[in-house]
Amino acid sequence: MNLFGTVFRGVEAAIGFHEARHGVISENLANAETPGYRARRLDFDQELGRIFDGTQRGAVDPSSLAEIDRDARMKADRNTVNLDTEMARMSENSMRTVALSRLLSRKYGMLKAAIVGTR
Repeated sequence: MNLFGTVFRGVEAAIGFHEARHGVISENLANAETPGYRARRLDFDQELGRIFDGTQRGAVDPSSLAEIDRDARMKADRNTVNLDTEMARMSENSMRTVALSRLLSRKYGMLKAAIVGTR
C-alpha cells in the first residue's frame, strides 16, 4: 500500500512548479524597465501531466522549462514585459498555489484522521 502515491507527488511537483513560475514572473517584473529584456514564461502543463501519469522519472528543475514569451509585444526599447499581464499571471499563480496547498493540507488531514481514528 502506498500512502503517498501519485496525488502527493503530483501536488508536490505542482507547488514546486508554481514556486519556479513565481520566480520567473518576479524576474520579468524586476526587469520591466530594462531595455532589451525579453519576458519569459513558464508553462508546465505537459510536464505536470507526466508526473501524474507516472512517465516522468527523476526530478525536473522547473526553472529550466522557462522560455522567451514569443507572444509578448516589443516596446520601443525592445523590452517585452507588460506589467498588467505579469501582475495577472502573478495573481493567478498565487491563487493556484493556495488551492494546491489547501488540497495537500486536506490530504494530510485525511491521513491523520485515519491514523488517529474518530472518537
